[in-house]
Amino acid sequence: RGWSIVVPNYRGSVGFGERALQSLPGRIGTQDVSDCLAALSEAHARGLCADPQAVGVACIGGSHGGFLTGHLAGQRPDIVRAAVLRNPVCNIAAMVTVSDIPDWCYKEALGSLQRFTLAPGPTELAAMLKCSPAAHAGAAAAVPHLFLLGAKDLRVPPSQGLVHAQLLREKGAGDVATYVFPEDSHPLAKPRTSLQQWLLTVRFLSQRLGAAS
Repeated sequence: RGWSIVVPNYRGSVGFGERALQSLPGRIGTQDVSDCLAALSEAHARGLCADPQAVGVACIGGSHGGFLTGHLAGQRPDIVRAAVLRNPVCNIAAMVTVSDIPDWCYKEALGSLQRFTLAPGPTELAAMLKCSPAAHAGAAAAVPHLFLLGAKDLRVPPSQGLVHAQLLREKGAGDVATYVFPEDSHPLAKPRTSLQQWLLTVRFLSQRLGAAS
């Protein structure tokens, strides 16, 4: 189909260099987003993909990748033409009390675990919301979204995707689809699920992007 694929290894993901790995906590939603955009620009500069400004891009990601997909749709709706989110983190303030890794919410959103508690206060919740895709839902509403969710996900409960989908609709989105896999969890890794999610993704992108050059 002629789609070029860029897979960014943003600072704080896998890789080498402790300084780079530890640079992300407290900067999610900004540093990681900038790294993804920088990778896209570099790919275009090297002739590996078409001009994003001319033809647009589609973003696909799961978990933190879904978090980034939501952010890219909200921060760069001028180039993002479609977004596919697999069990995405959409609102950390809403996730912190229902996830099986509440410590992640504090570490990544606030930069440390010093204020960790299972009863976060207004200051902590406001900071968590500020760095979440939900903070950019108004702009993201212009971008078609597909949510692929595992009903048994304890890490990022399906409410994250379902509520964000509704938020986008409330902000005026006219192209939002959700698909819940009732027997799957965070990885969406069951054989049937794996096949179904990629079939859904290819169909979704084909209908909205066509065959890019």
